[in-house]
Amino acid sequence: MGIGNIFRAFQPKDKIFFDLFLQVADTLVQMSKNFHEGLLEFDINDETLLNQMSDFEHQMDDLTHEIFVQLGKNFITPFDREDINYLASGLDDIADYIYASAKYIYLYKSPENKVYSEFSLLIYKSCLEVKKALENLKDFRNPAEVKESCIKINSYENIADDVLSQAIVRLFETNDAILIIKQKSILEYLEVVTDKAEDVANTMESIVIKYA
Repeated sequence: MGIGNIFRAFQPKDKIFFDLFLQVADTLVQMSKNFHEGLLEFDINDETLLNQMSDFEHQMDDLTHEIFVQLGKNFITPFDREDINYLASGLDDIADYIYASAKYIYLYKSPENKVYSEFSLLIYKSCLEVKKALENLKDFRNPAEVKESCIKINSYENIADDVLSQAIVRLFETNDAILIIKQKSILEYLEVVTDKAEDVANTMESIVIKYA
């Protein structure tokens, strides 16, 4: 019996960690979807989007806390405790930076910038792949699909890097110092979301290599 099969034989029957991770994934997908759709029809005087992002961020905090509570209660875990910690923290970081991006768009009263929605689409696509990877990671049912999703997440992060570079070049061409300060900060927050998604992808890929 291979080490992966031996490890699976000792997994907890309630699968609480995978259930929680899938709840986290569902929350991230809905959060990123609402964020993208909200930016497509953005109104700086309507704080509905900001309030939604705040609510989602709190939901994510609660789910992340529950994962850590279960980590303290369960001796046997589906994979390494340190990896559970990294994965939970990484997923929470995605939500934190989506909320931070929304918050600074409102705080800076930033005028509409179509690049924001370019980023939000990449973020949404990344979250969809995170969910798909976590579904395939459950019971290590399809390691190849996990790796495929991780590759896609990495490619979205690379695209986001290019979008950021091009957007900053155009921004400096405005010669508007205040606009540059405000929008550069927002653009960088948005790009960090894709960085955090890539971190999650790297963690999932590492788990697959260890146990699948």
